[in-house]
Amino acid sequence: MSTLRKTLPAVAALGVSALFLAAPQAAYAADSVSCQAAGETHFTPGVQMFQQSQFVTYRGVSSSCVDHSGLGITSARITASFDDVDLSCVASRFGTGTGVATIVWDANGARQTSHADITIDDTVLNTAQVSGVVTEGPFAGQRFTGKFNTSLLTGAGKCSAAALYGGVMNAEFKGAFSIG
Repeated sequence: MSTLRKTLPAVAALGVSALFLAAPQAAYAADSVSCQAAGETHFTPGVQMFQQSQFVTYRGVSSSCVDHSGLGITSARITASFDDVDLSCVASRFGTGTGVATIVWDANGARQTSHADITIDDTVLNTAQVSGVVTEGPFAGQRFTGKFNTSLLTGAGKCSAAALYGGVMNAEFKGAFSIG
């Protein structure tokens, strides 16, 4: 009986340890994810030769991601909107402002959504540096950073021609963003 008395506490401790190891993980991993981004940028009232305030929206398409979070994310689609962004066809430094972003993740065949408060920190030529914080959904509380290039001078934008006829209303964008 002395052997049973000695092993019983060890077995009980092992059982309690197993309970803690089997406890469910947090709803969202706090690691990182990096994604490509592409789509169309819309400008209201339209980018013209001289600087004026614009309402800017990015409407992304599903693009590939590299997931280090364990959530199984394979792709994401980002949409974002910014109010009161000063833009023109001829200025080379412009376009700061605040806005919101929605990211729809494809994770293991299911869709999950994150929301973020974001800021255009700097714009040089056609490239915007964006940062912020995820406020809801996967990665809540994590830092958002991105770099997006909107082609105002070529392709559908053609700032040179459209600026004379109401301004550039939309143009393609490409870039990348990371969270974590």
